[in-house]
Amino acid sequence: MTRKYDAPRRAEQATITRAAIVEAAAELFAAQGYGATTVGAIATRASVSARSVYALGGKADLLSLALDHVIAGDDRAAPLVEGEEFADVVQADSTTERARLVGRFGAALLLRLYPLYRAFEQAAAVDGEVAALWRDYQARRRSDVRRVVEAFEQTSRLRPGLDTDTATDTVWALIGWHPVALLVEELGYDRPRIERWLEDTITALLIGSGADR
Repeated sequence: MTRKYDAPRRAEQATITRAAIVEAAAELFAAQGYGATTVGAIATRASVSARSVYALGGKADLLSLALDHVIAGDDRAAPLVEGEEFADVVQADSTTERARLVGRFGAALLLRLYPLYRAFEQAAAVDGEVAALWRDYQARRRSDVRRVVEAFEQTSRLRPGLDTDTATDTVWALIGWHPVALLVEELGYDRPRIERWLEDTITALLIGSGADR
């Protein structure tokens, strides 16, 4: 007798396997970097075969999936701007509240993202395929930052001499994984201190001191 093909169960198992691979890739890339992480190591960590890992793509593809997993909580390439926390930042009623929400949202995101982002940037310097992904991510990040800057402009004037484009460039360049890594790894900042740092920094960069908030 022919055994009945169970498509839903196969699909469920495939989803579980995919999630295990992406999570393993994220953990290893963050812990030991892109170059030192092999497909075999990812397969071992995920308790799957190397063939299953390769079915999702090469290392660059796995890095991209890992980033989406860390940013969005799964491996869908869902833009940050579609999330509830980002919407809360944009829709805040005051500059003070918006800055507080940036601190809370940004700290949570950067603290879980920066080890993987460090591996991403290092890999982009030596791997052309990863470099193309890096440029795409940076363009997306700059677009997200611009949305935040425009939201601040709804409740306060930018500090004198600062326009939307320059403000976007400034926040994009200065608030990222690098300073958070320094604050955490060299100075021992915890999440509440990172939140306060982000809140104060984005306010100082965009609005300055003594402005109506």
